[in-house]
Amino acid sequence: MKSEFDICIIGAGMAGATIAAYLAPKGIKIALIDHCYKEKKRIVGELLQPGAVLSLEKMGLRSLLDDFDAQPVEGYALLKDDEKITIPYPQNYRGMGLHNGRFLQKIRASALQSDTVTQIHGKALQLLENDQNEIIGVSYRDSTTLEIKSIHAPLTITSDGFFSNFRESLSKNEKTVTSYFIGLILKDCDMPFPKHGHVFLSGPTPFICYPISSNEVRILIDFPGEHPPKKLLLQAHLEANVTPFIPEGMRTSYQQALEEGQFKVMPNHYMAAKPIIRKGAVMLGDALNMRHPLTGGGLTAVFSDIEILSAHLLAMPDFKNTDLIHEKIEAYYRDRQHANANLNILANALYGVMSNALLKTAVFKYLQRGGVNAQESIAILAGLNRNHYSLIKQFFAVAVFGAYDLMRQNILNLPKASRILSDALTIIKPLAKNELTIAAVLEDYRR
Repeated sequence: MKSEFDICIIGAGMAGATIAAYLAPKGIKIALIDHCYKEKKRIVGELLQPGAVLSLEKMGLRSLLDDFDAQPVEGYALLKDDEKITIPYPQNYRGMGLHNGRFLQKIRASALQSDTVTQIHGKALQLLENDQNEIIGVSYRDSTTLEIKSIHAPLTITSDGFFSNFRESLSKNEKTVTSYFIGLILKDCDMPFPKHGHVFLSGPTPFICYPISSNEVRILIDFPGEHPPKKLLLQAHLEANVTPFIPEGMRTSYQQALEEGQFKVMPNHYMAAKPIIRKGAVMLGDALNMRHPLTGGGLTAVFSDIEILSAHLLAMPDFKNTDLIHEKIEAYYRDRQHANANLNILANALYGVMSNALLKTAVFKYLQRGGVNAQESIAILAGLNRNHYSLIKQFFAVAVFGAYDLMRQNILNLPKASRILSDALTIIKPLAKNELTIAAVLEDYRR
């Protein structure tokens, strides 16, 4: 099938726009299709861990973080009752807090300034197949004329986000809602630790905050359950589990935000990557793989995927050899699983830990000790340490420490100590089963 494009990208969100911005200057002809290119208002994807910033640097896209008031983030603060601790990122690394929509518009502008990118306004409708069931492009409805048109390309990248229309035909989808995040913006307030992400652990479920501009702080409040909160339930949740624990320097801004009532509610998904490998198509970003946003690892995973997929595609002499493209897609799926397993496991495991009173106390005391263990833990969270053995070791070290600490206090705490170990195994086991193999852990251990 002859085509004027090398790649068709469905979705100009964070994943689709970024890979277009990276590949276009390399001379690759790209069709970038989305039904709307206006600035989006999202409440997640606003914290880039150092691993995400590092990926942008490697791709030569670090400058996209400049000139829209993005804020440096130098580490994390944990607050529990009257105790506070901070854990800095490894030396010479830092994250960034920002407005997701502003950042995305900069990425899109970078992609679209290239002569090799064709911007298409339309809603992608259906993947096109040939007689051999190979995907050869996509049909779409033009946003202006409402005509049904087609794009043909040797490779179609589906990166249409949370609610992908093409996931069913390209993956064995098992998507679950773990909880909801309630998002607010606090203006002109003082966080306890400037230039830090904050995790508040005093309530039964966590809430977090971090700077997204020079005078704005994003606060994300967890609401557990599979259904979004109704107004009365939301008010009761805030009054009982959030408002009493807001630090003094943030209270005025918090109350003002509550009065304005500009709540945004978003489901938190977990979906392990289980792709169906088909010739001519590949999935990227949240269309393929999602994790709880508590750790801010989403963009680290997205930019890592882009790095890996792009490296394989750029190793090809051209896009005429569809068999070689297929080999590169298989290699991408294999490599990205190893690279992103820690991010996926940690996000959902940490949410489970922070919603468990005994484990939450254990992790706080464990990190409070500082030293090598705290630094190894923050390097995993930052997306800088992708070693699977390190993650498993640290997770069970927390559980064993918590059990030992309870027993040290009183031998009668034996049932609680046993429960910590049991709960830890219950949390980590299904996640490790989805994301890891024993061989991968042993390989990382030998390293």
